[in-house]
Amino acid sequence: MVRKLFLFWIFFCATYAWSADLVYLTRTTPTATSLDTHTGGATQWNNPPDDGSLSINIGFSFPFNGTTYTTVKITTNGKLNFGADEISGGNIALPNGLAGDYQSIYPYWDNLTPNALLILGGPLTGSIKYETLGSGNDQRLVVTYDNILKCNLGLGSLCVLALGHYTFQAVLYKNGDIRFRYPDTGSNDADGSSATIGVQENFSPSHYDEFSYNTTSIDQTFDILYSYIPSISVSKTSCVIYDPVNSTTNPKRIPGSTIRYAIQVSNSTYGTASAVFATDTVDSGKFDTSTIKYLQIQSGTCNCTGVSSANNNGSGGSDDGENPVILDYGSLTGVVGGVPTYKCGYFEVNVK
Repeated sequence: MVRKLFLFWIFFCATYAWSADLVYLTRTTPTATSLDTHTGGATQWNNPPDDGSLSINIGFSFPFNGTTYTTVKITTNGKLNFGADEISGGNIALPNGLAGDYQSIYPYWDNLTPNALLILGGPLTGSIKYETLGSGNDQRLVVTYDNILKCNLGLGSLCVLALGHYTFQAVLYKNGDIRFRYPDTGSNDADGSSATIGVQENFSPSHYDEFSYNTTSIDQTFDILYSYIPSISVSKTSCVIYDPVNSTTNPKRIPGSTIRYAIQVSNSTYGTASAVFATDTVDSGKFDTSTIKYLQIQSGTCNCTGVSSANNNGSGGSDDGENPVILDYGSLTGVVGGVPTYKCGYFEVNVK
């Protein structure tokens, strides 16, 4: 996701609908993508009880609601949660105030089960599989509900009668994104007419997005994607590094002097921000913009007087003499060991 930073304010260049209630995520409905195919390393949850819950390893640190998790609970009822076990067959509208459900992901929350004593139509059993796929920034946890059954009559931990078959997939990405998929298969009854679909970051205060509740909302032509929003901040400082009278010894801001600008960006959340740019328009009335040069990006916080002149700006940045100045920071990883990630961009220009 592209992040464009303009000094002292931030503009996220993207096309999606904002959810006022979510803090760390925003929802879009992109064109449907194919299901991730499980390999021989996939784990199948064998013989889970009706209304069952299972804690599994994610395979990486997953950012959610301002912290990170290495485990998540999956349930037979089409929801994933990071709290205590709270199993409830019947779905309700969000926000969900049931204990343990405060931080949850709902690809298709309903009274679902992998098997039943009596099934009307379709395959006799369904399955729930999970697996961590990919490597590096492409790592993702894939949870697949394949022909899971809609339980219409339960008795204790046993589903007596099932009617309807549902296939869907929830994907948790290393960068904090969450994707729901609903494939177009002949036996897939997942249309949303009896389900809660969405994400809840917290209950008090209520931070949630309800895509739909017991409404026919799925048509298999789109996925539901929740994109993680990194918290990017920007600051700008400057220093005089040369003037024609004093050279580099205690230089003053006089005509012909060289000013170095330092633009620092930081990411204080756990998701990675990709394609980060900063744009600064130089005042051509005060500066000779033809002398703009030495654009560079350095990791860490800014050190205006301590950095040496160099040209190593990224491929998406502007060239010498171009105004406005565009600094290409590339990717900016999130918090590491409780500390935000910093990068600094520099450029130099002469005073008129």
